[in-house]
Amino acid sequence: MTNKKLPCSHGIVKIFVLAVLLSVPTISAGIDPFEFFRPSVTVTSEDRRQLDQGQSIARIVPSEDRELAVFASVRVDIDGDRLVAWMRRVELLKKSAYVLAIGRFSSPPRIEDLADLALDDEELSDVRSCRPGSCGLKLSSGEMNQLRGAAAAAGDGWKPALQRAFRTVVLERVNAYLEKGHGAVPPYDNDSVQVRPAEHFAAVLAHSTFLTTRLPAFVEGLRDYPKTTQPGVESFVYWSKERLAGKSILSARHVNILRGGEPGVPDVLVVARQLFATHYVNAELGVTALVEDRAAGRRYLVYFNRSEADALGGFFGGLVRWFAERRVRAEAADVLDGLRQRLERGNPPQATPVFDAR
Repeated sequence: MTNKKLPCSHGIVKIFVLAVLLSVPTISAGIDPFEFFRPSVTVTSEDRRQLDQGQSIARIVPSEDRELAVFASVRVDIDGDRLVAWMRRVELLKKSAYVLAIGRFSSPPRIEDLADLALDDEELSDVRSCRPGSCGLKLSSGEMNQLRGAAAAAGDGWKPALQRAFRTVVLERVNAYLEKGHGAVPPYDNDSVQVRPAEHFAAVLAHSTFLTTRLPAFVEGLRDYPKTTQPGVESFVYWSKERLAGKSILSARHVNILRGGEPGVPDVLVVARQLFATHYVNAELGVTALVEDRAAGRRYLVYFNRSEADALGGFFGGLVRWFAERRVRAEAADVLDGLRQRLERGNPPQATPVFDAR
């Protein structure tokens, strides 16, 4: 019998290392698909490995004062047309355990667009006792008077009357924004210090340096809307009722959709600015993007959110931030995984055409 030589230990190690390398997704050299989000966020090689293995990533982005920012990403098997189609059906895309109700405004907005919007019973009671400097909802002094007056005039039927009056307030806010810009949205007079949503959003936008640096003209359009608009940018406004920390928040957002084409710009960039909210949040910027590693043929869904919240200030602000960051980071990954599944199932159902809000 002929004795065959066994491979030396060095040879076995080489074979083992080669097998491991072949089983691990490679990170292609060249343009970083996440370069657009620098310097706000840097995606590491380890992050890329996790993404290419089908895992989502989420991290808290360093922020100042009362702001909280989160970045999340997941690999997806969709193209830009699919993402845009779903964004146009935002009422289907965003509906989840966190989003209790949602609707897109017509152009021009109509009171019928708000048929499913409703305050909770606790909020209805709060509105009846609202006074400037002391109110459970973020309202202006004029809105407080308007709502209290509607409730008082309705007698025993004050609850449905107040719901109708609040929908009118929301419609008036949206129309004020569309006609004259964010500065026309009434200030919040619910606390001792008046809050103007436009000023707080301007600060949140300025701190999102990846946008201001890479797309200055687009950002200028956000700042000066509706005075400054950009051709090729599709937009609309929607409202939502979301659950946060045991309380529902009613808010409205203006969505702007930009298709890429320039080097270093995502294939699809969706930027949503919060126009107003009833609780907690003074300003919010949400960015959803589809980026691509063309050399490797991989696409990634990215979500970035920066918001300013009341609770992050004051004596207990640091403790609240500690809990909030951990919850936001965990939930961001879950929400993004849910979006991926919805997007990858196919195109959304066809909807009745809605005119552009611009």
